[in-house]
Amino acid sequence: MVLRWARPWGVLVGLCLVAPSVSALSDEERSGARAAANQGVEAFAEQRWAEAIELFSRAEAVIHSPVHLSFIARAEVKLGHLVKASEIFNRIKREPLPPNPPKALADAVSNASVQLEELEEQLAYVQIQVKGASAEAVTVTTDGLVVAPALVTVRRPIDPGTHVFKASSTLGGSEPQRVDFKPGERKLVELEIQPELASRPAVVAPVVAVGAGENGEASPRSGTGLRIGGYTALGVGVVGAALGTVFILGAKSKGDQADTAYDDCGGASCPTADRGRVQALEDDQARDKTFAVVSFGVGGAAIATGISLLILGHQQASPQTASITPYLGYRSIGLKGAF
Repeated sequence: MVLRWARPWGVLVGLCLVAPSVSALSDEERSGARAAANQGVEAFAEQRWAEAIELFSRAEAVIHSPVHLSFIARAEVKLGHLVKASEIFNRIKREPLPPNPPKALADAVSNASVQLEELEEQLAYVQIQVKGASAEAVTVTTDGLVVAPALVTVRRPIDPGTHVFKASSTLGGSEPQRVDFKPGERKLVELEIQPELASRPAVVAPVVAVGAGENGEASPRSGTGLRIGGYTALGVGVVGAALGTVFILGAKSKGDQADTAYDDCGGASCPTADRGRVQALEDDQARDKTFAVVSFGVGGAAIATGISLLILGHQQASPQTASITPYLGYRSIGLKGAF
């Protein structure tokens, strides 16, 4: 089957080489476009339609040719994308021909009109009518894709098959409508805006206080969970404190190195080449100090949280509802709550 396409492809390659934009291309671009088109022909011959479209699209992106577009359009027809194919054939039909064009180019342009006539008999048409609101005030979608407001009430072509239509606005929405279209069929789809289908605000789940049961009472099973959380938080706090210590020691070391380097290079008269190393050490020192502050802050908050959770865990029998809220402020971090 692939061999049957070998002869027409020879003409197609020649067409690509005489395309007006080829002179501005490199040899690698020309050979790459030719290779993509060759592979596209093979994919088309083997009915691998999507792959053929991709390959010819790559070739077309480098070298424009109506023959590339013709292959793409015919593959789209095979995939059932008749609207897309008709637009491509319309583009080919309007292609200006050079004097004495190659036969493959002339055939592609002349054949586009024939293909358009055949597609016109297969295309379905839809016209959408919105009730309860003006077409400009709602968002209409077809298969999840938004229809331009100016085209909502216009009878327009659509691929045969099943499509889903829906309208929505701040005042309400319509029930989704699934409509089947046969080739050549024309249908009116009416979408009615219903206020009860308006977009509703998201429901926020209620916040249950720490240790509270369904009625706000202390849950007997919450104590164990609180204690486990407390020990976990304490572990995180210890790690944070350890990291903070490592960073603060690193900052001190970098500072000492910066001071030594500054003195070694002559202090205020330090050459520009050496000042860069001193500045780098000072930057590292500042970075480690920042990391140390963050680590100590996180570690301290975690330790405080762990202690609070352990206290709450041991007070689980108390009917009082307890709550904890961490806070982070300017140069401050901690917890606030009610016990």
